[in-house]
Amino acid sequence: MNLTARLRRPWVVRVPVGVVTLALAAIVAHGVWPSQVDPLRVVPQSGPMEAALGVRFSRVAVVGDGGLVTLSYVVLDTEKATRFLADVKQPPVLASESRAKGTSRVSMMRASHNLRAGSAYYLVYQNTAEALRPGERVTISYAGLSLEHVPVL
Repeated sequence: MNLTARLRRPWVVRVPVGVVTLALAAIVAHGVWPSQVDPLRVVPQSGPMEAALGVRFSRVAVVGDGGLVTLSYVVLDTEKATRFLADVKQPPVLASESRAKGTSRVSMMRASHNLRAGSAYYLVYQNTAEALRPGERVTISYAGLSLEHVPVL
């Protein structure tokens, strides 16, 4: 069959394209593809810690060629978060769960700016002597509260 004859029958092209489109939509809708969430990187949550501090910790990552650690958080309550961040003398402690090491030496703690609920911020810690390493888990402790099993990226 020549090209002119095929162009006269648009269903010959539309039907296969429609079938492929429906098949892809079904695959996505039914979750045949693996989830993008890595269960080893899911950060646990602590209701009591969030209620007391006004923040939800969302990530711990070794950065700066291993010399720094960032502790990311999302502000839930601006008043409580402002009080928490104003305590520059006692920052949260990050302790390795696999080794007897950790850090509480904050290099940058932003306490003097306007926080917005729902916005993400971070603290930067010194990671002296590789106190924390990617792939391990840490416990975040502050004022008698703890959040355990936080993965380090």
